[in-house]
Amino acid sequence: MHKNRPLVKPMIIVGSDGYILSVLGPYYANAHNNDASITKHLFKTNAEDIKKWIKDDDVLVVDRGFRDAQAFLESLNLKVEMPCFIKKGQKQHTTEEANSSRLITKVRWVVESANGRIKQWRFLDKVVSNHFVPYIGDFVRIVSAFINCFRAPLINDFCNEEIGQTMLDKAQLGNQVQKYVEDNNLIRKKAIYSEVNGTENVLDFPKLTLQQIRDITMGVYQLKQAPRYTESHLSDDNYMLQTCRDRPNLLRVKLTSRHSSSRVYSLWIEFSGDEVTGWYCTCKVGARVVGCCAHIASTMWYLGYSRWELETPSTCKYADSILNAKDVPLETDSDSDSDGFIEE
Repeated sequence: MHKNRPLVKPMIIVGSDGYILSVLGPYYANAHNNDASITKHLFKTNAEDIKKWIKDDDVLVVDRGFRDAQAFLESLNLKVEMPCFIKKGQKQHTTEEANSSRLITKVRWVVESANGRIKQWRFLDKVVSNHFVPYIGDFVRIVSAFINCFRAPLINDFCNEEIGQTMLDKAQLGNQVQKYVEDNNLIRKKAIYSEVNGTENVLDFPKLTLQQIRDITMGVYQLKQAPRYTESHLSDDNYMLQTCRDRPNLLRVKLTSRHSSSRVYSLWIEFSGDEVTGWYCTCKVGARVVGCCAHIASTMWYLGYSRWELETPSTCKYADSILNAKDVPLETDSDSDSDGFIEE
């Protein structure tokens, strides 16, 4: 179970509400026992009579690690939903691919949360002695039974179909902002933009509530990233953006990737009246309209919410608490002379 030094690992099957259906294994944690290989082994050996309780046309929501088992599962008359891969030579998911992947991750988060609940037990969150290996599978099954019995389901409300239907409807739409940007070559053009100050000059940008932003992101992950993204790009209390001269309600901003400081993404946000009407970012998933990426969410959070608030949640500034050995004052000529002076 320990992520850094795994020797064995269980395979956990979770229902769409977070209920742990089965714990299989443990299996060796090596290259011969990846997710796809374990999945094939489960069905070929009919572990725990899995073929009896998984029926034809059941939907299996998996991550990309199961890609080598997708064809095998489909041959068993099962439907497999998996996030898309970026094709060779392609820098960004298409709108359709990004929308489809977001629909899948919106459902699959319960799997990661269920695994997280198991690791909340201290014994399973630490390195376990080898002499426990024969019993580790039973330990995980016992813990899973406790979680199913005494913990509340991860999803309690299945009656709210409005959000799901909204996501399905948006998944059929194209990204009109992306089309406008690409048709007019706004990625490369520079002369058509005017730089503005985010604190003072973008007064027409709609004032948003956190709930309105959450309705746009269709999740909380991007919203949680927004304060840190914004803080890292603020300079002297200013947030510098650009407006398109031909389309004043279209904002452009460049943000550095939090994974690579050398990678910069351009994003555009379109607004009208008191609402945001469209967005597009050049990051891998920036073309989707089912929710948005963290870069767009952070910009909307700052312009539509944070700059209007007297107090906003502050993030921990790690740089202020850590010393850097390369920050050494430069020696001056006077310092060198004084160091070399020998008193007679």
